[in-house]
This record gives sequence, structure tokens and C-alpha cells, in this order.
Amino acid sequence: MADPRPWVLRGAEPGDAAFLRALYASTRPDLGLLPEAVRATLLDLQYRAQQRGYAANYPQARQEIVVAGETAAGQLLTAEQGDDLVLVDISLLPDWRGQGLGGAAIRTVQDRAQAAGQGVRLQVARDNPALRLYRRHGFGPAAEDEVRLTLHWSAPGQAPG
Repeated sequence: MADPRPWVLRGAEPGDAAFLRALYASTRPDLGLLPEAVRATLLDLQYRAQQRGYAANYPQARQEIVVAGETAAGQLLTAEQGDDLVLVDISLLPDWRGQGLGGAAIRTVQDRAQAAGQGVRLQVARDNPALRLYRRHGFGPAAEDEVRLTLHWSAPGQAPG
């Protein structure tokens, strides 16, 4: 699929906090049946825990907002770790999923990694529909456990990571 245009990545700013919370909530439809007050509290607790985990595990992470036209559509969080560029998180609002924007962002990450002589590594839940997207973009298995797969991509001609 061709890259959707126009779209850009821009650095996240403090004013993006409400958008990022709403984006996180959009990735948790499994909580939709809970009463609103319980759902809101649980989403807030989980969002804050996720942010603390990212900050602890990837203190130098690069957080970017995916902007399609004039609209914030998602986020991309990457971090350099060893010989790899780690795709820590890529999330899109539901209205932007399945339109090629995620694939375009992944190609951007791959281009950055290739230019730096790095591979790209990520983790994904075994039941995440995005697994098909990652495989289409050349990611292969590197490790696994009962819940998650670690996938890796290397540029053509580059030694696998």
C-alpha cells in the first residue's frame, strides 16, 4: 500500500498529554464493558504504569506524534538499545488504522535504522492483529514466551541482530 499523504512525525510536547491518554484508551476496547467510573480509573492507572515503565526501560526514548493532515492520529516511540533501534510502541487511533499509516511509520523506523547500521526490534502480543503488519514489513522471530513474540528486522545485506 502506498504511504498515506500528507503525514508527518513531530516530537511529542506537553500539550499532547490528553491526546496520548485518549490514544491509550482507544487501544483498550477490552475494558469497554466496565462501568465508566471504573473504566476511567483503571485506564488512568494502566496509562500511568505504562508511562513509568517506558521511562524506566527506555529513558532516552524518542516519542513522536503521527500527524495526518492537521490531525494527531497516533504515536511512535523508539529507543536505541545496543545494535538495534527498538520500536517500543506504535499506536494509531481507530479511524486511522488499516489505511497504510502504520506501515508508513514502520518504513520510516526501518529507514532510520538502516541509515544508522542498526536493526529494528520489537515485542508484540501473540494475539495482536499488528503481527501480520510486522511480518509484511520483513520482521522475523527472534525470541518468544507464552504471551509475547520478539521480532527483528535487518536491512538487506545487514547481518541479523
